[in-house]
Amino acid sequence: TGCPLGERISEMHEAKRRGHVLSALAIACVDNPLLAGTGHRICNDCMVSCIYQKQHRDPVNVPQAETRILKDVLELPWGFEIYSLLTRWNPLNFRRPLPRPPSGRSVLVVGAGPAGYTLAHHLLNDGHAVALIDGLKIEPLPPELTGRDGGGPRFGLIRRIDVLRESLAERVSAGFGGVAEYGITVRWDKNFLKILRLLLERRTQFALLGAIRFGGALGVEDAFALGFDHIALCMGAGRPTLLEIPNGLARGVRQASDFLMALQLTGAARADTLANLQMRLPVAVIGGGLTAIDTCTEALAYYPVQVERFRMRYESLCARFGAEQVRGGWTDEDRTIAEEFLEHALALRAERAAAERDGREPDIVGLLRSWGGARILYRRVMTASPAYKNHEEIIKALEEGISYAENLQPLAVQLDRFGHACGLSVRDAVTGAQSTVAARTVLIAAGTVPNTVLASEAPVLRLDGSHFQAYDESGAPVSPERCGKPAATHVVAHLAADG
Repeated sequence: TGCPLGERISEMHEAKRRGHVLSALAIACVDNPLLAGTGHRICNDCMVSCIYQKQHRDPVNVPQAETRILKDVLELPWGFEIYSLLTRWNPLNFRRPLPRPPSGRSVLVVGAGPAGYTLAHHLLNDGHAVALIDGLKIEPLPPELTGRDGGGPRFGLIRRIDVLRESLAERVSAGFGGVAEYGITVRWDKNFLKILRLLLERRTQFALLGAIRFGGALGVEDAFALGFDHIALCMGAGRPTLLEIPNGLARGVRQASDFLMALQLTGAARADTLANLQMRLPVAVIGGGLTAIDTCTEALAYYPVQVERFRMRYESLCARFGAEQVRGGWTDEDRTIAEEFLEHALALRAERAAAERDGREPDIVGLLRSWGGARILYRRVMTASPAYKNHEEIIKALEEGISYAENLQPLAVQLDRFGHACGLSVRDAVTGAQSTVAARTVLIAAGTVPNTVLASEAPVLRLDGSHFQAYDESGAPVSPERCGKPAATHVVAHLAADG
C-alpha cells in the first residue's frame, strides 16, 4: 500500500471496483472504523502524501472514496446496523476481530471531539469502560435510538438511514463532536456526527456526559477518587494565536474559532432563530489555514441571512409600534448600522425578485462583492499556505465568492469615530509598501498554540516549554518529537504514585 498511514486503500478500491461494497467498507473499517468522521471535505494528510500529488497530478481523493463507500452501505436496508457491526465485529481485522472481554479498567476521556470519540471507540473495543465528558451541553438523543432510558442500552434496529437524517438548515447543534460540530464549514454533512455518536452510545460500557469542565467541576484528583484508572486529555488543537497589533481587541475584531463556534452553537446562521451575531462587510480574515478558509466562507454565507432577518424583524416591529418608536432608542452608531443593513436587505430582495422574473439565479455573490465581500489576507503566497495542501477547499471557497490577497502582513486595525474596526493597515511582504484594506469585520485565524491552561488548575501537570511535560512508562521525564509520526510515542503527562 502507498498510504502513509499503512491503510489498505488499494484493497478497498479493488473491492469497490468489483462491486463488493460491503467488503470495501469492511476493509476500510480495519484501519479507520470511524470513517464517517474523516470523509468528504475533511482535512486528511493522505492526499498531501499521495504519490500522484508528488508527480504534480491530482491526488487520489481517499476521503471522498471512503465516504462514497459508506454512503452506499448506509442506503441499504439495515445499512447503519451493518456499519455499526463492522466497527466492532470485523472478520477482516485479524488483530482484533471482536471486542476484547471486559478488562475491569475504566478511562475518563476529556473532550468529545474527533480525538476523544475516536479514542473512546478503540478503548471500548479493547474491553475498557469509558466515560466521555465535554464542556458543552450534550443534547440527548431519542432513547429508542440509543437505548439510554435508565435500564441499559435496549434500542430498536434502524432499517432506513433516513430516520437519522436532519435538514442541515434546520439542524440544532447537539454538542457532540467538538471542532467537527462548531469549527467546520456547514458544507460537511453533520448528520455523520449522529451516526458516530450512536456507535458509542449503544455500547454497554460507555457513558456520555456534557456540561462538565475538566479542571473546574471535575479535577484530576477527583477523577481518580471516582475510581477511574486513567485520564485521557483530548481537549482540542490549542488556544488561538493572538496578534499583538494596535487595536487588536477593538469591536469588530474577533478570533476566527470564536466566530465559528458562536455561529454554529447559537444557531445564528439559521433564518428562523432569534440568535444574532453582528457582522459587517467588508470582512478580512487573517491567516492561511483551513480555519481561515472556513471562516471566510461562512462569513460570506451568513451576511445575507443576517441582514434579511434584520429587515424582517424591523418591518414587523414598525408595523406594530411605528418606526418612530422603534428608532427612538438608537444611537448614531445604531442608526448607521441599521440603515446599512436595511439598504442591503432591500437590494437582496430586489435581486431575488428580478432573478425570478428573468428566470435566472439571483446574483447574491455579486451584491456581496459590491459591498466589500470577504477576503483572506495571507502573509505569503497561496501555494505556501497550510490550506493549499487541501487545495480543493480553496477552489471551492473561491467558487463561493471569497477573494484572496497574498503577501500582506497586518500592522494595525483602523477605527472609525465610534471605536469600531473600519480597516486594516498592511505591509506588502515583497515590496514593503504599506496600504489600508477596508474591513469592518476582522477575523483572526493565525493558528493555535498548545492549550496548557489545565496545568494552572492541576498542580500534578507540569510544563515542558509550551507543552505538557511528557513521561515514559517508568515515570522519567522525556522530550517527545513534536511531529505527527514520532519514532517513539510518549503520551503520559502524569503518572500517579500507584502506577
